Amino acid sequence: MDGLNSGDTSNLDKFGLDESGLDDLEGEGENHETLVQNLKVMTLATSSDQGSWSVPLYYVYRNRGFYFFSSPDSRHVRDALQSNAVCGASLFADAPVRERLRGIQMQGVVESLPMTPESLAAAGAYVKKFGIQVGGGNVLTFIMGRFRAQLYRFVARESYYMNNSVGFGSRKSVIL
Repeated sequence: MDGLNSGDTSNLDKFGLDESGLDDLEGEGENHETLVQNLKVMTLATSSDQGSWSVPLYYVYRNRGFYFFSSPDSRHVRDALQSNAVCGASLFADAPVRERLRGIQMQGVVESLPMTPESLAAAGAYVKKFGIQVGGGNVLTFIMGRFRAQLYRFVARESYYMNNSVGFGSRKSVIL
């Protein structure tokens, strides 16, 4: 058995890894809420009559929503917005051993957001989290002009917290 699958960390260097990341997001008091706040990338999965699609997205979580920017012409946005389509999403803390894998599995909807005080605040939190320098004006106008991207929100209707340190494949229903 190799060091990545057995829980034995003695062979991590053979895979170009070290133990420095093994305890990230671990510890007393860590749970699904801190995992959601600490991670940066969510995978969104959509489907249409053209087939299934998934995409990694940078997000900021606030007020029970996962806010992200994307092109309104992207396949995942078109698929997600058709007739309030149900989408899947997941977040996972990468771990070099399966016993440390933790994440969130979700089903929900994507919403296109108009310019409101909440969407401006979410966009402000997003650019702060990812170190994007905004040159004057409001942040939504800046992002739309510079990146041709709009703000969207994924809202989970069903969600599960998965934590392999409790047991392989262990998960429980959570409210986000």
